[in-house]
Amino acid sequence: MKKILIALSLILSLTMVSAQPKNAAEAQKAVAKAEAAAADAKKAAKPATWIAVAKAYVEAYDQPSKNILTGTPQNEVKLFLKEQQVLGTSQKKGAEGVYTVDSYADKDLYYNEAGILDFFVITKPVFEGDMLAKAIAALEKAKAVDSKDSKAKDIQAMMQDIHDKYSNEALSQYLAGDFNKAAELFKKTADCAANPILGQEDAQNTYYCALVSNLAGNKDQAIAYYKKCLDLGFYQDGNTYSNLADVYRALGDNENRKAMLEQGFVKFPENNGILIGLINLYMETNEDPAKLFDLLHTAQNLDPKNASLYYAEAEVYNKLKDMENAEKCYRKSYEIDNNYLYGMYGLGALYYNNFVDLREKASNELDDAKYAALEKQMEESLQKAVEPFEIAFDNAKDPDLKTACAEPLKTICFIFREDPKYMEKYEKYNGYLNSLKGE
Repeated sequence: MKKILIALSLILSLTMVSAQPKNAAEAQKAVAKAEAAAADAKKAAKPATWIAVAKAYVEAYDQPSKNILTGTPQNEVKLFLKEQQVLGTSQKKGAEGVYTVDSYADKDLYYNEAGILDFFVITKPVFEGDMLAKAIAALEKAKAVDSKDSKAKDIQAMMQDIHDKYSNEALSQYLAGDFNKAAELFKKTADCAANPILGQEDAQNTYYCALVSNLAGNKDQAIAYYKKCLDLGFYQDGNTYSNLADVYRALGDNENRKAMLEQGFVKFPENNGILIGLINLYMETNEDPAKLFDLLHTAQNLDPKNASLYYAEAEVYNKLKDMENAEKCYRKSYEIDNNYLYGMYGLGALYYNNFVDLREKASNELDDAKYAALEKQMEESLQKAVEPFEIAFDNAKDPDLKTACAEPLKTICFIFREDPKYMEKYEKYNGYLNSLKGE
């Protein structure tokens, strides 16, 4: 199951103002009062009247979460909510972890392993139905009667606040594991941004809507919103194409699946999901994987100095178990651009993974002579891996790439530690990795 890679930084902060409703009954009275004012024809002609209606609905929406701030320890939350009773505590599995959940009369609070409030879900709102949608409708009426745009900034600010509340609730429902509700809320978030009051395109939440709609089994909505992402140029380094292709694969639509993968491949030849998707597609449909190379060679002819295109070709050969051509293409990518260190990293990984495969084969070999031959190949493969890994390590500015090289180098040099040269290298890479841990 795919996860939404979102940091748990919900904007669920509280504005504790004395004028806000103290309880559900007060919130209901405030809504009734605002609606009564809007029913008066003279007052309904003023934008402030409708802004007040929108504000009453937003405050009613917020009322159950009053005095709650995510990121707060459980004992402090209980202190803030001392007048409310915890009806039960349970363990619940969410989309990305297990939480301790305190259930109140109108909400569930989800705490992580450290006892910190990650998010909450309102279980008994002040009013049934979508209060934020009603607030949006009121703001639209405010805009309609605001002929001089005197309240335009206030209306926009309230609409932005509603957008953020939808987004937070969508994330909470996702994390709680309710993909259907989350998908609908991500849709409302994107639609809220597109409302003429804001007139924005929320590509991020459009993408989340597509992603979670697929998790919820709503393939049609997933396709529609992934297509919106493509229209907006929101590619996620090619993941929009590969994710959309996965939806088509689940529907058995290989024609559209192929179209998305090939279009994505042209723009993002390094995307691993697209590469694997194309290889699997061609194998499943008995098409010649050489078509991948046709696409790559066309791109290389148009952009011969693009090292990533040769790296992508190496990756295809690697996945097809053609080690000789993979080796040539990894080297070619580095030769074209010495700053493109992924070519050297890829070459080192090619040799190292070959060692792993040989070791697995040797573990099942009973013939002494064949075992000795495999052992020699293993040693040669490990030694070949050292140089490209070291080139990438010594020149890398990206700490993740540097670490990715240091880890296999440490292992290789430890294996050959009886040689003083390798022992010295082992200490170098072991020291580097320990420094990352603060040792």
